[in-house]
Amino acid sequence: MLDHLRQQSSLQLEAHTGYYYEYYHAMTEPGSILCSLVHLHEEGEHFVYERNERLQLAGGGGAFERYRYVGIAYYLQDRLFLIDYESLTSNEISQTILIPSFKSCITRLNGLKMGVSAADHRTPACSRVVWEYLGREIDQVDAYRRVRLYSMDDPTIDDDLRGRLAQTQVVDGLFVIA
Repeated sequence: MLDHLRQQSSLQLEAHTGYYYEYYHAMTEPGSILCSLVHLHEEGEHFVYERNERLQLAGGGGAFERYRYVGIAYYLQDRLFLIDYESLTSNEISQTILIPSFKSCITRLNGLKMGVSAADHRTPACSRVVWEYLGREIDQVDAYRRVRLYSMDDPTIDDDLRGRLAQTQVVDGLFVIA
């Protein structure tokens, strides 16, 4: 099955390789935005990615939880489909669907993320998601410093990002990405 999807996947995915900040409404901490670091790259004949998260409120001291997700990406019918699992515990799978911009410069990609909360109740959830392109080569240590939970009103979250995470449109009774 995976080989079939790889064969159907467009090589346009190569244009989207690199590092991203991923922002979405935290499934574990309602009212917070989680920023994670994603690296999408080609490995052999596949496009794969790694996503790293830390659950700690911005400015908050103390311990935090780390999560590392690994997955595979496909570019099918002008959409990016990303499927991953939490590699440290192997106890969850999540899926992200992104709508690429057809502009010559990739800055932010919008989409949806589906998964389960890492909290004890393990509730299935869906959130709007934004990937912010950082480049093909970055200072990973410096970039990782921004990986954490943010409050909705944190000034680090700009108005454009806040708006993209809030955008929802109803078409024919279905919620769609605006």
